Amino acid sequence: MSSTLRERIAEALRESIIKGELRPGSRLQEVDIAVAYNTSRTPVREAFRQLETEGFLQIRSRRGAFVTQVTPKDVREFYELKSVLESYAAKQAVTRLTDADIDRMSRLNRELKRLYEEQRYTEMIAIHNEFHEIFVRACGNDRLTGLITSLVKQFIRFRIAVSHTDAILESIEVHDRIIRAFRERDGERVAELVAHNSAQGANNLIQRMQIQVN
Repeated sequence: MSSTLRERIAEALRESIIKGELRPGSRLQEVDIAVAYNTSRTPVREAFRQLETEGFLQIRSRRGAFVTQVTPKDVREFYELKSVLESYAAKQAVTRLTDADIDRMSRLNRELKRLYEEQRYTEMIAIHNEFHEIFVRACGNDRLTGLITSLVKQFIRFRIAVSHTDAILESIEVHDRIIRAFRERDGERVAELVAHNSAQGANNLIQRMQIQVN
């Protein structure tokens, strides 16, 4: 029950942050949220910790939880790291991915497009993550896989933010090209496309942030 309630609270707060209802820098009150859900503070604190690992909240000692301020610099640095790590992992995975793995990536990409058309944005994140995880796990380097997984988990809000825009359609199209390159076992092309996908994500998100500011 506690786990389910924690997830419900985390989901509601996550959506409020994504939609802009909770602005960057806003302080979240444990007591108010606990009252709203008719619960103790424990599942609220658990939800806060989960959202902190995803990059949505910053928990400050003796001050509480605040919605994380995200700058274009944060976005650029995240995607630069992601580009370097994922493109290398993709190149290493070219000879290790099975045809079944690549077929799975193709099905996931079609599912991603369907969810977007149905405006089921939050559900898209797990599918999007799984698409990338298939080739990241196949790279043969457990430390690299762990680094990428940890990095993406901390900045999941970036991927969610882009999912709410037409930019995801560009990403889906690049995914199709990545799939073709994997089928052709073209390591250089795969690495190039994965790096391009990251740069595209950074540019689209920064553009969206600038529009919101203006």
